[in-house]
Amino acid sequence: MAYLPKNKYKVLYTNGDTYRSTKTGKPYTGEYIRLNDGRVFAGNHPSDLKGPLELIPRLRNKNVLTNNVNNRVYQILNKERTKKQDSYIKIQSSKPLPTAEDYNNSFFIRYFSVRINTKEYQEISKDVYENFNDRKYNRILNRVFFIKWSLTEDNRTENTTMLEKIEPSLPGFSDVFLDKGEYGIKGGIVRINTNTKTYIDGNIIDKNLPAAYQLGNKNPNSVENPNVPKNQHCGNCVFYKNMNCSRWEAKVKIEFHCKAYKGKWGNNLSTYIDPDSLSAELLDLTQQNQPSEDISTDFDPPSDTEGTTSSPSYGGNDPITVKVTKSLTKGPNDPPSPGKGGRY
Repeated sequence: MAYLPKNKYKVLYTNGDTYRSTKTGKPYTGEYIRLNDGRVFAGNHPSDLKGPLELIPRLRNKNVLTNNVNNRVYQILNKERTKKQDSYIKIQSSKPLPTAEDYNNSFFIRYFSVRINTKEYQEISKDVYENFNDRKYNRILNRVFFIKWSLTEDNRTENTTMLEKIEPSLPGFSDVFLDKGEYGIKGGIVRINTNTKTYIDGNIIDKNLPAAYQLGNKNPNSVENPNVPKNQHCGNCVFYKNMNCSRWEAKVKIEFHCKAYKGKWGNNLSTYIDPDSLSAELLDLTQQNQPSEDISTDFDPPSDTEGTTSSPSYGGNDPITVKVTKSLTKGPNDPPSPGKGGRY
């Protein structure tokens, strides 16, 4: 595919229940590109597409399981009942991803169905759950339910505890989850699996970025991530420009951070100030604040020389002598010279 500006497409992720390969018809799991015109392709970069994708049609399928001998015998001997079973809508599996709002709430609702006679569980969509009693699903053999799945940094522990509590009512249900820490957020990063990470808005994180890429500390008045030094974030790094990092050649977010961070104006500044962009008012103010007199200090003993003054010392017995040398140019607020109508 020819060069495509980044604002013309999005890189997303599918769990295999939404798209299939147009060529092979097999469900597709992984990263995909959705163009602004609606076309969808497997892959994560326009220069390396794996082929076009299409939506998986939601059709009625056979509801009598044929994965063992007994079921196949049942299907042969009970043709009428089998025909009735096949008249039901098949409950489609689904694996929705948490939203940014879910992460703000620290949990999200996951929906499941269980086949009563086989104790087989599958995750379903919210739509199937809410319309289970209104559509022609097989409510004799299936039940639906939902759970609250933790999304905190310690979600592995919290979800394990939750599953242990409901295990007596739903035998074998905890075995559905190979990763009890699934969708957990750490340092602003969501780990979908070992190879795929996303932001909480669902956008894929560039694989060129290092493992230490995480939320930084952009707000000078607070610390969003205690694992990152205060005031350090991509927007304040020399490698950052227009949402891109030249160090890793990857798209980044301004509020994130990695260990390659190098501050534009020192590593602890809260905001980088470009000297070339100072406003005229600020420049004028700095010029006005320049001293009109050259002031120097030394610690010579006080004398009667004109132009010297003494002040009490702070912490010692000797006074501090300040010598003042008047500049040739007087400021507008300087007192007039003697003989010009003024006096000291």
